[in-house]
Amino acid sequence: MKPAGSAAYVEFTSARLLFRSIRESDEELYCSLFCDPETMCHIGPPWTRDEAARAFVSALKATRCSPPRALYLTLIPKDTQQAIGLCTLQNVDPVRRQVEFGVMLLSSGREQGFATETMIGVIAYAFAELPVDEVWSRVAVDHAACERLVLRAGLVRHAGVSPQDRAANLWRWSAYRASWRPTAMAGRLP
Repeated sequence: MKPAGSAAYVEFTSARLLFRSIRESDEELYCSLFCDPETMCHIGPPWTRDEAARAFVSALKATRCSPPRALYLTLIPKDTQQAIGLCTLQNVDPVRRQVEFGVMLLSSGREQGFATETMIGVIAYAFAELPVDEVWSRVAVDHAACERLVLRAGLVRHAGVSPQDRAANLWRWSAYRASWRPTAMAGRLP
């Protein structure tokens, strides 16, 4: 973690991406993602612009409080320097040493391997820098692209499904510090 005027500023890189803490200038990106029906189709109903703007303020606060309640990162390809998405580590459980991962990409950032690179890079960061032993993500049962993502990133599916996840048609996938080995993009990631 690097100090940059806030309690929880984070910046690191992978082969093609810069990851940095969200800041005020990311509001348009945040709102675009959460208001887009295509992006939200496997997550939930798209938000209104006002809902997204309010949530953005909360995301900034969660990232900047000490200790952070969540980590929201902006994804920026090194070659274009134009933000293509966001990811988060949230729902921190310090007792179980778990954190939930999520990623959203603009349509221009999809189908280029950025989601896989993001998941692998952020899980590696979490295991190196945070007191967690499990990074988990929920994926819609019928979302084949996200299932391929979690498999390439080396996550394993939980055998049991919580009643809430079953009702929402979700699977939970996890990477565990002791056994995580990403299978995708060998040689392209640090």
